[in-house]
Amino acid sequence: MDLSIVIRCSEDERLFRCIESIDEDVEIVVSISENADFQKKLKEKKIKYCISPSGNLSLTSNIGIKNSRFDRVIITDSDTIFEPGCIRLMNEALDEYSVVRARLLFRTDDRIGSSEVVASARDYVNSKELAFTPGLGIKKDLANSVGGFIFNDIVPFAVDADLNNRIRKKGVVVKYLYEAVIEHCAESYHHDLRAARRIGRGVAISANSLSNFYPDSSVRRLKHELKAVHYNDYIQIIRQKGPRTFFYQLMWDLCFYMGRMSGGRSS
Repeated sequence: MDLSIVIRCSEDERLFRCIESIDEDVEIVVSISENADFQKKLKEKKIKYCISPSGNLSLTSNIGIKNSRFDRVIITDSDTIFEPGCIRLMNEALDEYSVVRARLLFRTDDRIGSSEVVASARDYVNSKELAFTPGLGIKKDLANSVGGFIFNDIVPFAVDADLNNRIRKKGVVVKYLYEAVIEHCAESYHHDLRAARRIGRGVAISANSLSNFYPDSSVRRLKHELKAVHYNDYIQIIRQKGPRTFFYQLMWDLCFYMGRMSGGRSS
């Protein structure tokens, strides 16, 4: 199969479970922060890797894509696993589309008491038709349609929101594959809320950058567009997921806005 899978990783042992879940003969490229132990293990397993700086998912993604051989690339993270058949379905969809997205499901774990509500909140977000990672498949020539690059190097987090915004504005069709599933490991409140702050900061940086591409859109407007869940979603969250998930989403949004305030000016 002429397909590359780029796995973004820092120092996460779950990387090797992700690799084991790959059920097709594809090129695997691990875009990894410098880590002698992991590099040794990857060499022993004859898995290709490239070194990327920590703390910037755009660079991690772009470096992995650059080091991949094939025109078709699936981008995922070390804390995910592919369900059987997912890769095949994504590759088939890339015959017709430049962008495809698998369904991302968060696991729960009884040992992580908060994982159930985190999974519920993330399930609401991931039910939206947005070209988010992990689980995004692209053709490399997508860059020609969305500003000359896939991920925006200066945006450290919320890197998929930046790409999704450019995809939408340029009218690129995204194929959503609900039957192709990638599972995300269970997460705690602590980890997810820390991520919310990073995502908020990334959105602020992205909005300032995108304002140079779209002078008719204010930074304030772009910040709104880059956030997946808005106030008008709250009623649906209560109806679909219940009050516990709703209150958790409020906490998440508070952390997001704190991060966004730290990330750049408003306009």
